[in-house]
Amino acid sequence: MQDSDVIIDGVAFMSLYHHDGRFVRGDGLFAFARRDADGGRTILHFELARDIHRVARPDHPRWAYAVSLGMNELLVHLAGSQQRPGETGVHAVSPPIRWALHPDEIAADDNAADEAPGGGLPAAPSRVAG
Repeated sequence: MQDSDVIIDGVAFMSLYHHDGRFVRGDGLFAFARRDADGGRTILHFELARDIHRVARPDHPRWAYAVSLGMNELLVHLAGSQQRPGETGVHAVSPPIRWALHPDEIAADDNAADEAPGGGLPAAPSRVAG
């Protein structure tokens, strides 16, 4: 693991400059993020995309929101990385992760949880772009 890696829910994300999404040719998870003074990250938007370079761009619907809150990083986990949640190693250290998602995203996730089958357990979010 490198110093620039960030672990979210046991999965390592590579840290890039926020305008570098155009260079990421592949499917996977990405996050608009802010690197905070303590070295931690605040996640401003989190999404699964078929083609990150076509989605994580200034014309993305959450770009302006993220920039207004200080976005300065793009975190990327490519789909073909062979890593699964929890495989980062027991001694892997990551900076603190905080969340500041757009209110509409929080409401959408809450609605999905209310409508989930199986006694109100939340359904997996369906944020596939592309």
